[in-house]
Amino acid sequence: MAIIIDNNIRRFADALNITSSRLNKDYGLSTIDEIIESEAEKGNYSAVRLAQRYASSPEKLIKLFRLTNVENRFSLIRAMDDNTREKLLPFLEKEELLMGMYFFKQEALLRMLMYVDIEELVAVALEAFPFQQIIMMFKEEDLAKFFLHDDIEKNFVLEQLKKMPPEMMEKFLESITGQPAGRVDAKEIFKNLEELSDDKFKKFMSMVDTSVQRQLVFQMSKEKPEHLCFFENKSYVEMLNTLMKNDMIKPMIMLSQETMIDMLINLTPELLSVVAAQIDEKKFAVFLQDGHMELLESAMIM
Repeated sequence: MAIIIDNNIRRFADALNITSSRLNKDYGLSTIDEIIESEAEKGNYSAVRLAQRYASSPEKLIKLFRLTNVENRFSLIRAMDDNTREKLLPFLEKEELLMGMYFFKQEALLRMLMYVDIEELVAVALEAFPFQQIIMMFKEEDLAKFFLHDDIEKNFVLEQLKKMPPEMMEKFLESITGQPAGRVDAKEIFKNLEELSDDKFKKFMSMVDTSVQRQLVFQMSKEKPEHLCFFENKSYVEMLNTLMKNDMIKPMIMLSQETMIDMLINLTPELLSVVAAQIDEKKFAVFLQDGHMELLESAMIM
């Protein structure tokens, strides 16, 4: 269904230097391009100039169709097909895309976050929580799985074990020997650990005291932040689920533009049109001129 935008019929007629009544009488359901072309062929100099401006000047297009008005942009975008509408999203800033996240229920956002790249999800978590709090929020099963990760390096773990605070080292030695730390030969313990195969070492580390695991994750991730990516999406999604919806969405600014767009295309056409209507009017005018001029026909009833 065609859309009337304010007084565009009269304004379009004025731009052609003809009356609105003659526009309606002579051209009926003709398209904008057909009207301009016809008037130009009749020697209407205003139509010739309008055709030139209409085709090459974003500023003139903005003025003619009042594209500075977000409601006008929304009306045009709502009339687009899904594929064309989605092409507008890369023109939006991340802050504008983030606004669209508020249209989702929190449960839907959490489901989608389960499938984003872990690097991006870690960035969101670090924006939402202090680093130390994240370490404390990992569950026992999260920590156990961490030490079974394919990319865990045995030598790096051993190095970090030896760097643990004295009280944590004592707890480690006591937990694996069942004896007071003072009676244990730490060098012998580490020698035995070094001789374990990688698989056996990982399995051993997955079963040590949780507080020791947590201390190691803290040290390892502090030195090499990429270790935070060894946890699963589920771990971080559960952390984010402890926040209120608004507080959860704000740190999602750390997602890439591509990821945000992949999420937003799940909105209904109406809501996605609201998001897309935030596009800068000049960018929108250029988009229309770049092979989408036919969309302007929905802006008027002739």
